[in-house]
Order: sequence, then structure tokens, then C-alpha cells
Amino acid sequence: MNKKLSLSKELSNPKESIRSIQSVFSRANIVVAALLMAAGVSAAELWIGAAQANITPEHPISLRGQFHNRIATSIMSPCTANVLALESRKNGKPGACAILVSMDLCVIENLQDEFRCHLVDRLPEFNTNMLFLAATHTHTGPTLAQDQFLNYGEAMPPKEVVQFILERTGDAVIKAWESRKPGAVAWGLGHAVVGANRRVSYADSTAVMYGATDIPSFRNLEGWEDHSVDILLFYDANRKLVATTIAVPCPAQVVEGLSQVSADYWHPVRETLRKKHGSDLVVLGFCAPAGDQVPRPMLRKDAENRMLKLRKTDRMQEIARRITNTFEETLEVIQNDIRSDILFAHCVEQFEVPGRKLTEQEYVEAKKDYAEWSIKPATDPNAYARARWYKRTLERYEEQQKSDPKGTIEMHVLRIGDVAIATNPFELFVDYAMQIQGRSPAGQTVLIQLASPVGTNNSYLPSERAVKGGGYSAVPQSSPIGPEGGQILVERTLAAIRNLFDK
Repeated sequence: MNKKLSLSKELSNPKESIRSIQSVFSRANIVVAALLMAAGVSAAELWIGAAQANITPEHPISLRGQFHNRIATSIMSPCTANVLALESRKNGKPGACAILVSMDLCVIENLQDEFRCHLVDRLPEFNTNMLFLAATHTHTGPTLAQDQFLNYGEAMPPKEVVQFILERTGDAVIKAWESRKPGAVAWGLGHAVVGANRRVSYADSTAVMYGATDIPSFRNLEGWEDHSVDILLFYDANRKLVATTIAVPCPAQVVEGLSQVSADYWHPVRETLRKKHGSDLVVLGFCAPAGDQVPRPMLRKDAENRMLKLRKTDRMQEIARRITNTFEETLEVIQNDIRSDILFAHCVEQFEVPGRKLTEQEYVEAKKDYAEWSIKPATDPNAYARARWYKRTLERYEEQQKSDPKGTIEMHVLRIGDVAIATNPFELFVDYAMQIQGRSPAGQTVLIQLASPVGTNNSYLPSERAVKGGGYSAVPQSSPIGPEGGQILVERTLAAIRNLFDK
């Protein structure tokens, strides 16, 4: 049986908790910081604070999201960090707390651990284990890992970009936490066609991301498409809208191949909502599970493009229009059910899952591919990253000869009234989200991917049928954790949600 530890006791010193968090999690396997009273969860006053920060350096930077290094010297739209601070208070006494940070980044990588350390001295009264960062998965945001590419030329080195982001985001988190005041919340579900399944299945049972659909062997798109839009509205005591969270199951990748900084479709979404609801509205855009979804049509492409021309718009603006229209329609309904005294709880767990084992054949193929990419000339823009990709796969195979591969997952689960919010660190295929949604006891379940990574968690987590089909996003190079670990994630997520709602 896994041991449960209360962070409020075992890790009461935030600075010490950051320094020892990995060893504590390793000893305990699970850390649950539910911040629940022994008698159960009870309604309390909700305190709210919000802030945002521009995290785009003014210098040229490397962009993350492709195998080749793109250096951006111009900005289409700024990448931002958007912060929501929450705390429950009953009879004047603080209870559960959480800080949610949505960031216009491809992936979080090691940023969260560094950020928690960065905040320890600046925000000593807050337990930084109760904070999580999540990426919108834009492919036109800053590169964070210094070893992602071989040479950055005149661009700002990623290690300096990270320090810049830490400072800017830290200022926003402190502002949000220190500005929290009594408020209220409303929630609801809308729908907008944003994401399309991007894995194309063929007659020979193989699958290819972005594969051709105009050939005789095309059979179907592999997975389910999720068009939900989960919305929470946060108000101050005067019923002014101060912040909103919007979870869309689609990465921010309309303009993913550009060499310009861009927050992608989240920028026009924020701009449109601020024009109507106030320039200081903080909009946290979250990417719900969408490992196999993309914001571009895979079918009816000609008809879709014709409609864009008739509307005199582009794909990014069209997606923003769909999301903001859904937002306004949902707001009109749920603003009649704004609540100030609600049930609020926040739990954090870290647990191990089995890693995906490579077969000998997969090892042989990866070895062959590595050999081919490692001898390509330096002028090939993809050579370094591709070779590195295959080399890591070879290293995984060598490690699994010594011990069974494992991965560690950090998961945050919040209860806000009848809503459950649950994070995962992967590009999670929609099949797993379907299971959680179908079995969750919550009135509404909001799932957030690419949050709180530990180790290799920025990878895809493909479904069982995707692994059978193969192709990028489902091959071993793309997924250190496979369907076995994905099913454990589903069960652990549901168990944590049930725990909060049973109480």
C-alpha cells in the first residue's frame, strides 16, 4: 500500500520542500496534499487573485516545436504567462489554495521545478507545491532547453530566456497572490469545432500523422474528436469578471511553422474577450487532452478554405471566433448561477508508472536511423535534433536491460464546486480523456495536459490503437510511457476525483 503524506506536515517549510521534494516523493510514492478537514469538505468563501505577464524577450530567440532550429527576430503576438490564485477561507481562516499558471510555451520541461525554487524566498507564505504550470503547446514560443539545438548564433541563449521567464512569471504570481480578495465563480460547458483528429488510418492497419486522405487506401481518422470547451468565470465581490479559464482540446498550432514569436490562436481570443469584458481580464488558456488533435481540418479542406475566403479571414481568426462565440454563449447562461460560497479542495500526487519497453526490432530500427542522421552534414537543419531523438531511444533500450523502465507523474486535482480539474504532463491522446469523462463523478470535469512535467513527461502518451498503427506520436521515440502507463493515469485521476467528491 502506498503511503500518504500531508504536505502541510511533512513539507511545511516551502524552501525545504522544494529541495527535498524528489526524495520525499521517491520514498512515499504518493504525496496527497488534499487540504481537507477530517470531517470532510465544506463550503467556504473563495478568494481570488489574477495577473498576467509578457514572457517574450525583445531579443531574437530560438523557437521550440520543430526538429530544425528557427530563430525569431520579430513578434507576431507576445507569449504570455496568465496566473490565477485561489484560496478558500472559512470564518476568516485560510484553507485550500492553488495557483494555476497558463503559459504560451510548447512545453514546460524543467521550468516548473526551477520556478518553485525561484518563488520560495519571494513568496514564503505560499507552499509552492500547490502551484502548477501548463503549456498551451504553441510551436512558436521560446526554446527552454539549452541542449535542444546545437547552435543559437546571435539569439538569446535558452538559459537566459529561462531566467527572463522566471522573473516575469514570478512577478505575476506574486501580484496575483497578494491581490486576492473575496470573489465568486461560475462554470459551464460549451462546444466549438477547433480540433480535428490528425492521425490517418489506412487499409494495411498503419497510421500516419497528417497522412493523405485522397488515396484509395485511406480508411478513416483514427480517433474520436473532442469539441468541448470548458469554461470557468471568476468574479470580484462586485461581480466584475476578473479572470477566466478556458480549456480547449487542441494545441495552439495554426501557425506552427513560422519563424515569428506567436501565442497562436490564444492571442486573438484574449484580445477579443478583453475588448468586451475589460482590458485587465486575465484569460488562462489551457490545452485539454489533444495528443492526436490539431487545429486544421483533415477532411473537407477545400470547403473549409472557401469559407475562410468568404468570411475574409484566416484560420487563426476563425478559430478565435469560434471559441469567443462559445464563450459568450456560455457566459450568458452561467452568469445566472454565480456562487461565492463553494466547496474547494486541491490535492497533489506523484506516482510511478511503468515505462514503455522497446522491442529488439524497435532498437535495431532506431539504431539504423541514428546512424543515418548522425552522419548527415551540419548544414542539414534537422540533423542534430533527429540524431538526438534516436540516440535517446537507444539509451532507453540500454537502460531497460538493467531495470524495468519507469516514469514519474505529478498530478493536480482540484474541486471547485461541482467541477473537477485534473492535470497530466503529456500530450495525452483523446481516448484517455474519453475514459475519464465517462467515469468521473464530478458534475463537470476539466482536463489539462502538458502540466507539471517530471523527467520525460513532455512526450506523447498514445492510445493502444495508436501504438498498433505506429507513426509519429505513437512510435517509441515519441512516447517513453505507453498505454499501460496511460491506463494507470486514468485510474489514478478518477480515484483522486472520487476522493474529493465522496467527501
